Amino acid sequence: MTCMQPLPVCFEAEQKPSSNSNSGGVGREPDDRPNANAEQQQQLALPPEQVHRTMWAMAESHLRHAQKQYNDMLPSDAPNNNWQASVIAGLSCLYGVLRLCESSKTQTRHFGTSLILSADTEARTRLRIAQVLAEWGVQGHHSNSDNAKGEEEENESEEERQLQRALLVVPKTDNYAETKYAIIAAQCRLLLRRGDLSWAEQRLKATVVDAQQRRQYRWTQFFTLELSNMYFTNGDHRSALAALQAAIQQAQQGGDKIGNATMAVQQLGILVQMRSWASANTLAGSLALLMADPELARVPHIRTRFWTLNAAAAAMRGDIANAQEACGWAREALKEWQGCFAVQLAEDRTTDNGATFIATDLENGASEGALRIRGSSYYEAHAWVMLVSAQVVRGDDYYERASGFLRLALEGIARGEASGSTKQLLPLKIHVLLRIVDINLSALYISEAKRALDKIMSTLASHDCHASSLWSSCRDAITLRWAMYKHRIGDFDEAIEAYRCVAGQQFPSNLCYVARVNLAVLHLCKPDPADTDLANARQLLTLLEKEMANAPGSELDKIRCALLQLVQGMASKEPVKAKTHLLGCLRLCNEAAESTLQGWTLCLLGTMVLSTGQYEQAMKMCAASQSIAQRANDPLQNAAAIGILTKIEQAVGDPERCAQLIQVDERLLGQFNAQISDATPDENLH
Repeated sequence: MTCMQPLPVCFEAEQKPSSNSNSGGVGREPDDRPNANAEQQQQLALPPEQVHRTMWAMAESHLRHAQKQYNDMLPSDAPNNNWQASVIAGLSCLYGVLRLCESSKTQTRHFGTSLILSADTEARTRLRIAQVLAEWGVQGHHSNSDNAKGEEEENESEEERQLQRALLVVPKTDNYAETKYAIIAAQCRLLLRRGDLSWAEQRLKATVVDAQQRRQYRWTQFFTLELSNMYFTNGDHRSALAALQAAIQQAQQGGDKIGNATMAVQQLGILVQMRSWASANTLAGSLALLMADPELARVPHIRTRFWTLNAAAAAMRGDIANAQEACGWAREALKEWQGCFAVQLAEDRTTDNGATFIATDLENGASEGALRIRGSSYYEAHAWVMLVSAQVVRGDDYYERASGFLRLALEGIARGEASGSTKQLLPLKIHVLLRIVDINLSALYISEAKRALDKIMSTLASHDCHASSLWSSCRDAITLRWAMYKHRIGDFDEAIEAYRCVAGQQFPSNLCYVARVNLAVLHLCKPDPADTDLANARQLLTLLEKEMANAPGSELDKIRCALLQLVQGMASKEPVKAKTHLLGCLRLCNEAAESTLQGWTLCLLGTMVLSTGQYEQAMKMCAASQSIAQRANDPLQNAAAIGILTKIEQAVGDPERCAQLIQVDERLLGQFNAQISDATPDENLH
């Protein structure tokens, strides 16, 4: 039996450097570097009011070059830190601006007059230094040197110090609220990276209150999103929803339709991930009406995310027709966003790649702050729309259309990487590649599935992710696909070993459930299962039954229950009970439109009724299974059905027909073997 497919599843001048300050990190720069920088000295010929702006522009140019160098690195390249030189050059320019801010009046020999830079300029420069340290201090670690951890801690300390100084010098009037709140946002994210959840929570709550009192409602919403995300990430779903609900009520009272939609869409995302379908449906219904409001025509990014979530939720519930309709609306909204985003790119107004889920300047379409705002950048949204569109494709041309959407998703991610969003897009890129593995395993394009698996591993290796939280979050998903690949090509021992890694999770999940089902199937499908195989299958069956005992009964649970019924039917020693379980599986497959599982269940039922002499019934079941296999272009399932038909012809005494079926069966098995024979040699993915 083939494997069951996986379920569809944001230097200072006054400070002397330490002896190791130029050891390759991206932290404090030695004092003499900026002064020796010929480019900076040339800028002193500019008028005073343009010096710091020119140095800011030079810094961003160096940082863009660093990003390009980093993106251009290939997995096969030898480790190098060429990009660090560009980062350090960018930081040197920023620290050079701080020298001009050392006092309220800095006398320069070149100007013969006083150069006065505002406190806001100093604060924004320190904020940008902290942002660079936060981004490159994490992104840039390809080295496994012993002092890498020390450099990271040093960068964090410098980041913290710059943010503290920035908050001290920023003017306290409301005219400078943008800078102040951007600094606080960066401080909170530093606390969250360090795991200081209590301090982060207190700071976020206090800032929400402060922004409310100052009537800075966009920032109120921003920090509410940050607070909600912190709660949700750490499993406190109730607090996450409550924080958003308070912001929704405030937006409704103030007649802020865009703020209302922003918070409500985020709330919908949480409800969908929690699979709280009743609440999600109610909220989605009210949001669908709000999305038609003319005021929301200016914010296609919110409508894109809403319709994408709506489509994903419908697909998870098994409501494919509504999911396909929602995907159509999502693609329309994305097209509008693409037009807005193109204008922003042309005018160089997108410091966050279009992540304008909250925009402080709706007329201009993007905030000027280099903040990563909760929600999605354009590139992320594009990939998600294409990913969900691939998920809801049905019909005879399923593989071609789904592959096309996934290819578009990867192309969008590549454009985002080229623009500097490599780190933000990496988890989504892995997700898309996993889906490519799924559809190729399902279509029996084994070598394509193997190439996608290899691409996943090379991507993770090129970003040195094997010791990171990203690897922890996707390890089981990758291991399950590796097990299914081995299962498909008949390497059952390695498949069992990999399935066990996922099936042994302490906290059950969809991945764990599918691994347990496939592992039980492998034990039960052995030609002569040993007592240990049967005992292992019974143990797995007990775990599956226990997990489904308290299932809420969603559309997704129908498929899980169908898988359980399949295993129960295969494991039962009593023909009547076995047939009852398999018929139950067949009924659930029909309801959930799960054709692959339906075909294999029909094969099992055909085998069962054949053993009791019910040849006509067995023939009908096998013919139905063969029809499903032919539509899906699945030679293995087709061969299994024809193999049973061959036994029927043998039993009824038609040797000529039997010989014809044997030839067809051999041809189909040869076709399947040809599909898997071009797979690349095995590599260790563990």
